[in-house]
Amino acid sequence: MSSTARGYDESHGRHLGQLTWQQQHGSRDGEYMARTQNELPRRQWHTPPRRWRADRSGPLEWTAAVVFTVLAIVVLMGALAVLVVVLVLQPRAPYLAIRSARLDGLVYDQQGTLDAELSVGVVAENGNAKSDATFSHLELRISFNGMVIAILRADPFDVPPKGSLPLGYVARSSAIPLDGSGMKAMEAALGDGVVPFAVAGKAGTRWKVGGLVPFNYWTRLRCDLRFFWPNGTAVDLSCSSKPKTKSIK
Repeated sequence: MSSTARGYDESHGRHLGQLTWQQQHGSRDGEYMARTQNELPRRQWHTPPRRWRADRSGPLEWTAAVVFTVLAIVVLMGALAVLVVVLVLQPRAPYLAIRSARLDGLVYDQQGTLDAELSVGVVAENGNAKSDATFSHLELRISFNGMVIAILRADPFDVPPKGSLPLGYVARSSAIPLDGSGMKAMEAALGDGVVPFAVAGKAGTRWKVGGLVPFNYWTRLRCDLRFFWPNGTAVDLSCSSKPKTKSIK
């Protein structure tokens, strides 16, 4: 009985020892797996961004689309209206014109130095029937062969409806040194008996279209003044910044 009991105890002991070893190993494996999982970086799950479909557009999106469409139509109509005003009413825009010009004096020596005196009659015209026209920043440059010899300016002024305002200038240049090209041009002009000068400039104008809507416009003038010399009279004077209408064929 002793052996039987001992054998039972040994068997039971071995059995218990085996169970104890498995339990201990099982506990260690669980701790190792838990520790390993804690040490490993957690897997991050990326969810794709949601896409809005057309059938999910709400009242706010439709309202914004309608508002932007209306604004685009209004802007387009405004641009077309301005274009029509410019094309139709441009011939009646205020403008500048040179009505008279004379070369009163001309001295040119062999060293290429030029002295000149010109009388220029400028007229500011306002063809509008219902609005005054304001001219400002008026500046005209007189040049010979690309070299400026005189600058004509005026303070801001108003011209009544269907009216005009004459501006008389006497432009004097003293001891203007001409370069080689200018000297050849002057010698050729004196040989032909016709001396050319160029006039270029602009003025800001402001008036009301139809007497109601303010409108700003730069009127630009560019032309040639040619004078017989030595009598100084102008040749075929025609110089104006008035817009020209184009015929449609």
